[in-house]
Amino acid sequence: MRCVPGIVAVVLLVSFDFCITDDNGSEIAIAALVLARGGSKGIPLKNIVEIQPNQTLLARALHTIRQSGVFNAMWVSTDHEQIASEAARHGATVFARSATHAQDHSSSLAATQEFLHAHPEINHFALIQCTSPLLRADYLMQAAHQVRAFTDNAMGMMPSCAFSVVRSYKLRWRIADTLNGRLQAINFDPMARPRRQDWDGELVEAGMFYFSQRQLVMDMGIFQSEWCTVVEVDEQDALEIDSVRDLTLARVLIDME
Repeated sequence: MRCVPGIVAVVLLVSFDFCITDDNGSEIAIAALVLARGGSKGIPLKNIVEIQPNQTLLARALHTIRQSGVFNAMWVSTDHEQIASEAARHGATVFARSATHAQDHSSSLAATQEFLHAHPEINHFALIQCTSPLLRADYLMQAAHQVRAFTDNAMGMMPSCAFSVVRSYKLRWRIADTLNGRLQAINFDPMARPRRQDWDGELVEAGMFYFSQRQLVMDMGIFQSEWCTVVEVDEQDALEIDSVRDLTLARVLIDME
């Protein structure tokens, strides 16, 4: 098998190899992509706020990506000079995200489509959220393994994808009638209320990462399909940084490790 070296270059050149082989013996290269715009409101420049002394959220994510050893390239899409500098300092290649796709209302899908349009050579990729500070290299390795296994079994007939989930045993309700406030159970029968050990629970997206393929994003406008596989992550690890309170909690959890 011939492995194609991946080169990451901005100011610093970094070379690392990883190959996933399909049933035809060809290599499947996976690029890591982090979307990190500069316009966050709740926490200004959230992506480069320090999660530990001398370690930003972005730096921590890039370290985990490299530690996993499953990517042939590591990209950061950003519209902000300071974020670009931090990405380059930690060995990522910077993609200049346009202002059009860096607004408060801009979607991750549109920003990813912009990146893939500029890089037609990329087929398999993983969108990784740097605001998930408890991302583990093992999770990324498991997802890459599942993508390989799916590609082998599907023989390239269907696009491969994998994403992170948390298993939830919460019993959910909704307001069925807004006029009188009548409630309706969503995922259980109140007349036969299940015990935790009596059911498999539900899978809830953790938002930590999405391994996907060009065809899904560019042709279908989605990251996932019903044929995706999932990686279950620990509920505590699924913490996302959306507020100062989240940031404080994440720092405590990391200090406890």
